[in-house]
Amino acid sequence: MSETPDPPTRKRSRFWLNLGEATAVLAVVIAGLNYWDSHRERGEAARQTSAEQAARTVLVLKGQARNGGGRLGLEPVSAGQVIQSQRYLFPASVLDHPQEVVAASPRIDLAWIAPGLIRQLDARRAKTTGEGLLPVAIVTAYVEDGQKRTDRSLYDVGYAWRPRLFGRQIRLQGLSLDQRGVAGDLQAKVDRQWSAGQPQAGIGSGDGPT
Repeated sequence: MSETPDPPTRKRSRFWLNLGEATAVLAVVIAGLNYWDSHRERGEAARQTSAEQAARTVLVLKGQARNGGGRLGLEPVSAGQVIQSQRYLFPASVLDHPQEVVAASPRIDLAWIAPGLIRQLDARRAKTTGEGLLPVAIVTAYVEDGQKRTDRSLYDVGYAWRPRLFGRQIRLQGLSLDQRGVAGDLQAKVDRQWSAGQPQAGIGSGDGPT
């Protein structure tokens, strides 16, 4: 027959049991606090990254006609972006090779595309006077906030034509954004756009050959 522990022994057992339970609960609490702190830090880092990305300005180019429409000078809409170089891809039927310029003078020169545009206008029997849009893919290397970045976008070059003594005279008018952040084969996309559309020969007057 076993002896019943005296009251002091039972008290000591309950004390150590309660201490063990308290230690386990404390460990769970500490682990929870560590998890919450780690989760909070990750959340703050994610919010900071999102804020930085939101603050980053997308690259959009604007073009100003110069030299009587013989050139489009290009520059970013945002003053905080600095162009390093640009590569232009026009429809292959207008210009069969890319044109590249450096930061000194981002531009589109009429001399690059006028011969091809005139051939296309003649082939499409465009009216004597009119306006049109020429698609162009522009790959821009630029710097923003000290970071080098690259933009691949599709634009439309506005141009106008009118008759002259021999043939047509072309003048560049401006630049408008079509698509930003374009992936894939830019040349193929530009060619498809050009093939799908026609010069806006309805703007103006005078019929071409029938």
